Amino acid sequence: MLIELEKARTRNNVVRIFREELDGPDSWTDGFVVDANEEMVLLQLVDDSVRLNGYQVLFLEDISDFAHPAPFNDFQKKVLSLRGEEVVDPEVELDDLAVLLIDISEEFGLVTLHREEVEPDSCEIGRVIKADAVTYELEEIGSDARWFDDTFEYDLYDITRIEFGGAYEDALMLANDDMGDDSYELSDDYPDDGIVDDE
Repeated sequence: MLIELEKARTRNNVVRIFREELDGPDSWTDGFVVDANEEMVLLQLVDDSVRLNGYQVLFLEDISDFAHPAPFNDFQKKVLSLRGEEVVDPEVELDDLAVLLIDISEEFGLVTLHREEVEPDSCEIGRVIKADAVTYELEEIGSDARWFDDTFEYDLYDITRIEFGGAYEDALMLANDDMGDDSYELSDDYPDDGIVDDE
């Protein structure tokens, strides 16, 4: 699989990746391979409106199948070219998961973390402020774009998918930056439990 992913990267083709056990047989991800190693692949995503929309890290052990090139590769590449959108390497390293999370948080402000085997219908969004070989500590942001007062600790290897640099993360940061003194929780009775439902 790694050889085929590298071919896709070299040829700048869109790949379609399936994770049947986690997503079901009718769901997939389309994107350009930016980097890959024996454990992970970094994609720049192509969304349904044929725009580049952030990045996603998947684990090779979760991938059940993939198509190279993707079924609409030529069309997607043509539209992106007409729109002047080009693949950009976010320059994050895949060698160490803990370091990767810190780097993404520092460079992009927010990271979306999915733990689909533990919480299949939700994800956490925030910035990782500490990580080691076993756990990570996350300062989370709610769907109202306010930071939670507390941080939360999770098991590092419960993570099944990582996303960053997309339109939704950008929207949260844009709204939070505009809040000034109200950028954190407004009260101790904040109703959100720190879990953001997937779209």
